[in-house]
Amino acid sequence: MNRPSFSLALLLAFAFFFTAFNSGAAQAAGSVVAIYNTGQAQVTESRVVTLPEGAAAVVFTDIPETVDPSSIRATAPDMKVEDIQYSYRPITVDNLLDAYIGKELSVILPDPADANARILRKAKLLSNAGRPIFAMGNEVYVGSYEAVLLPEMPAGLDAAPGLTLTTRSTVAGRKNVALSYLMGGMNWRADYNLTVTQSGAAADLDAWATVSNNSNHAFPGADLRLVAGEVGRVPARKMMVRSNVMMSEAVSLDAAPAPASAAEESFSAYHVYDPGRYVSIPASGSKQVGLFSASNIPVKTELSSRFHSGPNRLAGKLNQPVESTLIFANTEQGKLGRPMPAGVVRVFMPASDGAKLLAGEARLGHSAVGEEIRLVIGRSFDVNVERVQTSFQRIGKNSAEVGWQITVRNGSAESRDVRLQDSLSGQWTILNADTPYTAKDAGTIEFDLKDVAPSADGEGKTVNYTVRFEY
Repeated sequence: MNRPSFSLALLLAFAFFFTAFNSGAAQAAGSVVAIYNTGQAQVTESRVVTLPEGAAAVVFTDIPETVDPSSIRATAPDMKVEDIQYSYRPITVDNLLDAYIGKELSVILPDPADANARILRKAKLLSNAGRPIFAMGNEVYVGSYEAVLLPEMPAGLDAAPGLTLTTRSTVAGRKNVALSYLMGGMNWRADYNLTVTQSGAAADLDAWATVSNNSNHAFPGADLRLVAGEVGRVPARKMMVRSNVMMSEAVSLDAAPAPASAAEESFSAYHVYDPGRYVSIPASGSKQVGLFSASNIPVKTELSSRFHSGPNRLAGKLNQPVESTLIFANTEQGKLGRPMPAGVVRVFMPASDGAKLLAGEARLGHSAVGEEIRLVIGRSFDVNVERVQTSFQRIGKNSAEVGWQITVRNGSAESRDVRLQDSLSGQWTILNADTPYTAKDAGTIEFDLKDVAPSADGEGKTVNYTVRFEY
């Protein structure tokens, strides 16, 4: 990969008579950018400079504003870095006014005699802590103002960050300096399109990486790496916070072609994805990069309803939401078998005319190979669950018996399978049940109802059971 050459400029104001060189303001092309989905990136780039034998000061521009200064490192053959100086005092309203504290300025103020008029007054800036405070003659002015006119740009403010390396070379000449640093303002997540076939028994999956950048620093032709996993970082005592709001471009994923597969490998406790091509990352906004695709994945849809039951007396009918869950296995036998980074899964299902419509979205955590993926994509429109507490008896100071009747009504035209999950608090014992159940764990029982027929008469399928709680 070709790297740009940087012009050199002689500087004279360095202690110990160092010879200083300026790397120029052009961006370094072909950077290696590793983006973590925890909001930071690691950047390695090559900067070409010409150094004399002995001591020199190399000045780099085009440094991201969100860089972590303590992470900056630079290496080159026959060159030793003796110190690294990072400076950035941006041009902001507060920094401009701070530079003029104690000096007289021209201030445009509302005219006290006419609400629609303005007056120009000379005032001394006393303080800029919180808001500007001015002295006008013997009076101190704390109030609104239209504008402050500054006579000139004060020294010491920077339009962009600057980086100076104090180096010592044993051999003079042209060198490739490898500059690396950590920076904030960059992130990525996975976005998945899962399109269910007409039969409803299989689906095609397209996985994309959505890279976002609000660092205001572009990386053209980057050798991109996407790291999936929770990387531990030590919290900084003071962090630079940008107020820029990133406007992401709208992307129609449904219309996007299937992505080319990115190379994937394990790294420490994480996974790294390499798109296999150079990617240009804009200074602000987002970009989508194809990760992988899979076809004909076996899927099934489950309707389930959960309720938390305890030793309490409840009156009246209780309605329970019925969730629609799409389930598939992340295995090779299931036509997938790939690590799936955290992101958003959009599920599209066919309508009667074959059109693929959005059936729901779900957030997916990092999912390893071999896991069962369960995506809650919405609530059922046609199937509803209602329960009534049929009995309540306190049989001791710390025990009670509760009876329940659960009614499942199916308003669709086809029979449906419905799973009822009851979470039971404390120590419990099922005394009787008219429907087989399974103890899923120490606090949950399940009634797996098969082929619940359409409830044309409104009666539905009922489940009755009694539980004893001890607490």
